[in-house]
Amino acid sequence: MPGPEKLRMWFENLHVTRGGAGKDRFPLSSLSDGNHVHGGLRIEIGDRRVPRLGYWYDDDVCFGAWLRELEGAAIAFEQPNARYVYDEGEQGQPAFVFERAGDRGFFSMEASQISDGPSDPEWQRVEFATKDFLAEWANLRESFLSTLRREAPATAEAWIRAHGMI
Repeated sequence: MPGPEKLRMWFENLHVTRGGAGKDRFPLSSLSDGNHVHGGLRIEIGDRRVPRLGYWYDDDVCFGAWLRELEGAAIAFEQPNARYVYDEGEQGQPAFVFERAGDRGFFSMEASQISDGPSDPEWQRVEFATKDFLAEWANLRESFLSTLRREAPATAEAWIRAHGMI
């Protein structure tokens, strides 16, 4: 039986959006607490990048939503056996499932229970080390918050508080 795959998380191309369909893109320096921060969330397990995280395209991930969900998975992973599901159902996305069984973590893309988002047979119980998930989550969160504070020093703290990240 092969061992768990290496898991990595990072972001790219962060920007502010103020309208629908992810078409407007403003620099982070224009951030206010009512804006959305979008960009590319990258989760890689082994040599495969998790698809379909963005709404309209790869760099249209809503970080206000996804960071809360990844934090929820990390909190769930404090238990030796856990299952955490992010099923927003937006734009036909599947349910993203994080599971823990001891030191083993698993990621799946299951059919959404609230939309027509289908499962993905290539992304069923893909194994990773739980410790990798927790370390990558901590690094992603810190890097994201540091970037906001650097790029939007006047408004970052208000945005971070408004999105429950402190």
